[in-house]
Amino acid sequence: MEHTVKKSKVNRIAMRLTAIVFLAVGALSFYALTSEKPHSGRLLFMILCAGCLIYGIYLFAQTLKAQAYDITYVFGDTAMTLKLHRGERVYSYGDITQLFYVVPNENLDYGVVQIYIGKEQYVIPFMGNSNVGEALYGMLKLKKDEMTGNA
Repeated sequence: MEHTVKKSKVNRIAMRLTAIVFLAVGALSFYALTSEKPHSGRLLFMILCAGCLIYGIYLFAQTLKAQAYDITYVFGDTAMTLKLHRGERVYSYGDITQLFYVVPNENLDYGVVQIYIGKEQYVIPFMGNSNVGEALYGMLKLKKDEMTGNA
């Protein structure tokens, strides 16, 4: 089975622009703080500058992760292959640390399969095909249990 999760390039660009704005505000504020005479709210202002800089770095780093680009999942007999923006990753089903199937709203035909492999989280949405998502979750759970010996 093969499934592709499309990610919007526009969202990635918007997040990068937002990150650049936070970085610029933090850097300019920090520059203004160091070039002026000391005033009473200096510590609070410095904390806000550092917060802007850290949040800008965090946002920019999120846009560089593999999950920010299109991912094609290929589910084989013994392993799953993730075709990423920069190459491929092959994971055994035993590498899956946690596996969840989430239905955000019972009234909608929507489901999400969450796969945790180490610290990485991969989210596979199924809009309008919750039956396919539920079947994939069942298959992944069986294969994971077979590989780890929990069957």
